[in-house]
Amino acid sequence: MITDTKIDKIQTKIKKAIAAIAAEENVSIAFGSISFNSAYYTTSMKVTTLEKNEKVSNVHTAICKSLGFTQNILGMTFEGKNGVYKIYDIKTRNRKYPIIAECLSDGRSYKFSKEHIRTKLGGDKIINRNANLDKLVG
Repeated sequence: MITDTKIDKIQTKIKKAIAAIAAEENVSIAFGSISFNSAYYTTSMKVTTLEKNEKVSNVHTAICKSLGFTQNILGMTFEGKNGVYKIYDIKTRNRKYPIIAECLSDGRSYKFSKEHIRTKLGGDKIINRNANLDKLVG
């Protein structure tokens, strides 16, 4: 029978086994939402490359441009009501709150709208300036 505690035990074992693969292949592996009943459970898994090259950067830039930004905003930080947030993911299927950022003080993730992020980052001119500075500094 599948229960909460059994799922936790299985997920922990899977994460231990996957950690070696993730380190060897230079990727990050994270589990998504879980749904279950007494017979089985399902979960999603997201594998993200940790390589920093032009091809990966172009994909992130294209996703950001499809949301209306002029630059890649992944990795940018902004000041919010609970502290400093860092943008780490974009969910293109979520039309209302597509941008996911982590609060650096408590480690929790929050969803934000495009407009909210644009105002928090200072508008397109500031986003462009900061992105160009990051490219120059390296």
